[in-house]
Amino acid sequence: MNLADLIDESSCLLIDFDGPICVVFAGRPAAAVADELRTVIRRYFAGELPSAIAELTADPLQILTAVARLQDQHLTHEVTQACRDAEVAAVESAVPTPGAAEVLQAAHASGRQVAIVSNNATDAISAYLQNHDLIRYAEGITARFDGMDPRLLKPHPFLLERGLTATGAARNGTAFIGDSVTDIEAGRAAGIPTIGYANKPGKHQRLTDAGADVVIDSMHDLANALHTAANPAR
Repeated sequence: MNLADLIDESSCLLIDFDGPICVVFAGRPAAAVADELRTVIRRYFAGELPSAIAELTADPLQILTAVARLQDQHLTHEVTQACRDAEVAAVESAVPTPGAAEVLQAAHASGRQVAIVSNNATDAISAYLQNHDLIRYAEGITARFDGMDPRLLKPHPFLLERGLTATGAARNGTAFIGDSVTDIEAGRAAGIPTIGYANKPGKHQRLTDAGADVVIDSMHDLANALHTAANPAR
């Protein structure tokens, strides 16, 4: 399947946030946020870090998921709140992805529904879309929310299923755009066709190997496909 055919068949787009819409941690590095979360955890454990967390990379969401596996509700709540607050602060300096606004505008103009589906905090996504005057183009935001079990983040299909519910869209009339292998895995688990956004060297092959139906190198490609689609799918 090529991009044009997939867009023709899709009346709804589910779009990941960090990557396809903006670079969340452009001005506030993810590594710094990860360090902030480790500080919260060390304080909780009187200066120590559980080995499962100490060995992790500088990905705040990996730390959040690892904390959830410890099955300590109070700690999970504290770390989740800290991660949310850090993301809300980070989107103030997030860099828009070239072509992302055009995708949202073109999808809206063609009558397609759009929902942002992300592991990032709902509050952060809402703040970014409001700040950039893009909120009007999204029918919904189905993302990490207060009280959600972090183990349900992508690659689990939970958030994608919520996206389908929020839009009322059919699985076979929807496409999901994501920039990570876990995005593609979540789309496949939910039975939704996927478009991989290869925004870094080496990603095109990784997303292809993960099973993406189509891989693009620029969000402008998707915007152009939406502009030139002859008849929006219904």
